[in-house]
Amino acid sequence: TAFYTPPLVIDAIATTLKENGVSIQKLLEPSAGIGSFIQSFANKDVSQVTAYEKDLLTGKILKQLYPDNRIRISGFEEIPEKEKNSYDVVASNIPFGDTSVFDLSYSRSRDTAKVQAARSIHNYFFMKGTDMLREGGVLAFITSQGVLNSPKNEPIRRALMQDNNLVSVVRLPNDLFADYAGTEVGSDLIILQKNSAKQSLTEMEELF
Repeated sequence: TAFYTPPLVIDAIATTLKENGVSIQKLLEPSAGIGSFIQSFANKDVSQVTAYEKDLLTGKILKQLYPDNRIRISGFEEIPEKEKNSYDVVASNIPFGDTSVFDLSYSRSRDTAKVQAARSIHNYFFMKGTDMLREGGVLAFITSQGVLNSPKNEPIRRALMQDNNLVSVVRLPNDLFADYAGTEVGSDLIILQKNSAKQSLTEMEELF
């Protein structure tokens, strides 16, 4: 499930966030791959980047490419609890599939959405990613169309809307990855902004 993202797409995300006044001091990349997101955001004067890459070889390459950044060769589920509510931006092309994630804080949670999220890696990344955002921080994920298409994911989507504003959602062309990753896969770009104090959902958020 490793489909590396065309740099042009990532540059557009990073540039748009910067042009819209998003302050990016601390960036989290929870599934870094070869570091395309790190490279794009590094050009936007980000002072601290923390990146996770579970694959050993890819992680070692990443450390060599970006020695000044905090590269952690481990899964996103191993991020310390103390880093919750601290990142300005969480951005990635996240993994997808029915792979479950071993995170006891989720699988043993009283929150049914968190329990469900731990059973599929893409839902987990969304829920855990928003956990890591500061208030007003922005999450920008490229993900499989299953997050939005699956009726089973309604509790996940509703949980995301409870504590985040829906900034943008874009269905990307199926051939977006064809030239760069040699595959045609349906993907969406979903951008959220953390707002734990929100009282109601907009019409767009209800549709989401």
